[in-house]
Amino acid sequence: MSRLRTVPILGALAFSMFAAAAAHAATVDVTVDVTPISGGLFQYDYSIADGTGELFDLDIAVTPGTTITGLTAPGGDSPTSAFNTAYDSVLGLVSFIQNLGAFSATPESGFIFDSPTGPGATTFTANLATDGITTQTGSTQGPIASATPEPSSLALCVIAGAAVVLGRKKALAARARQL
Repeated sequence: MSRLRTVPILGALAFSMFAAAAAHAATVDVTVDVTPISGGLFQYDYSIADGTGELFDLDIAVTPGTTITGLTAPGGDSPTSAFNTAYDSVLGLVSFIQNLGAFSATPESGFIFDSPTGPGATTFTANLATDGITTQTGSTQGPIASATPEPSSLALCVIAGAAVVLGRKKALAARARQL
């Protein structure tokens, strides 16, 4: 008799484990449209689709110290809006946080901010509310400082290179005179 009870219990347990695994196999998708706007700024407009049904916070990595303005979410930024926004300039994280609304499986755009820094490859972290907080990560575009040197640094490199070439020519000429 106990053997007959074990089979249905194990079957129910296996089904629930399969359903949980299928739910976690879903992902959070983040896409972005970047538009140059007036004042030398770039506007980043993210679309977020929550295939997990458990997303409560999305963090986008940006270069720490980047100037971020115009940070808004769909429906505006107020205590009664669907989403809240936050920016930590020390950590370099722009956050879109579920408030009175919820992220859905249908892509929703309007997660916006402006930055003077152009786009580059960056990551996002999707924080999911499960038994414990779990995360998913992915790649997107965000304001990332490039490795392009300042014009004054570039000029110093050119001058230093010219000095090395001239010094080498003088050394070669001096050696040729000694021979």
